[in-house]
Amino acid sequence: MRSIIRAVRVEEIIVSGSSAGIGNIRYSELGDAKPLRSFQLPLAKPLFHNISQYPTVNELVFILSAPKSNFNTEGGTSVYYLPPINIYNHPNHNAMPSALTIMEKERNLETGLFGHFEENPNIRPLQPYEGDVIVEGRHGNSIRFGSTITGSHKQPPWSEELDGGRARGRPIIVIRNGQGNLTREEFQQLGSNIHGLEDINKDHSSIYLCSHQRIPNFQKAGIGFKNHEPSYKHML
Repeated sequence: MRSIIRAVRVEEIIVSGSSAGIGNIRYSELGDAKPLRSFQLPLAKPLFHNISQYPTVNELVFILSAPKSNFNTEGGTSVYYLPPINIYNHPNHNAMPSALTIMEKERNLETGLFGHFEENPNIRPLQPYEGDVIVEGRHGNSIRFGSTITGSHKQPPWSEELDGGRARGRPIIVIRNGQGNLTREEFQQLGSNIHGLEDINKDHSSIYLCSHQRIPNFQKAGIGFKNHEPSYKHML
């Protein structure tokens, strides 16, 4: 069996209905100025079964043919798709609408440029360091499998250790849900480098799993909380 990998444009992502169809996409060829109606477009299913990374409408993906469940008896094949192509090197979205879609949007027509997905231009990708493994969601949620880094031009805040030392290579895991907003001055200082770091004080919520690192400038989320004694009067 021979399979050719090619890039196509996502026109619809199926997220409801039968379990067998959830995660499938309908796609059009890149050269199509105006695709067919959605229900007439061909289908592709995710290639990976253990990691789900669903595209948005107008993102580009690679597709290929591979065996389906009845391959041994009937020789059947299905079309599968890979995660979205990293056009803009940005976690929020990498959509590339057709020229006609953009023209319709400029005429204030409701075209569903990203489907039901809402673009957030304030999301910033994470600043990577040598050896990092990073998983980024589209909405400022992320997991970093990193380590203590020294000698970098922009050291992470966890470079300093509890005893004041700076030993390299100690592991750290940072789980973040929602990145903090930048002030106008901070945004201007970034210039063309929009990559940012986790901020334990500004991010919406986070978990730091340290191994002897010190997180400086940590501020309590609140002070003066009272301990509430349990009441048993309603149980008597």
